[in-house]
Amino acid sequence: MTTLWWVDGERFLGRLAIRHRLTPALEQFGGHIGYDVRPSARRRGHATAMLAAALPIARSLGISEALVMCDRTNIASQRVIEANGGQSLDVTEQKRRYWVPTTRFDPYHPDGGVGVRL
Repeated sequence: MTTLWWVDGERFLGRLAIRHRLTPALEQFGGHIGYDVRPSARRRGHATAMLAAALPIARSLGISEALVMCDRTNIASQRVIEANGGQSLDVTEQKRRYWVPTTRFDPYHPDGGVGVRL
């Protein structure tokens, strides 16, 4: 796993976890990429930017589509994943699971620009 901090100068804003391989448990409850934003920095676009920054790193690890998930009731995280091109895989009792392409996603392009490399 690669762990990265998201900072603004000296100020810690959040953390990213990029898991290089999935275990059976991660397939159900973790996924390839996880992110956390400190409460005082939420609702400012950091999570969306963090996930976008993690995708090319995942691609460099040979992951063409990243499994990304959020708690079923976490609407903000659902929006973050979908803003980065996430396509719903399923909704379990606890989680919403998505496949997110690790190629560049452009929300202004008719097909999302998926397949365009960074």
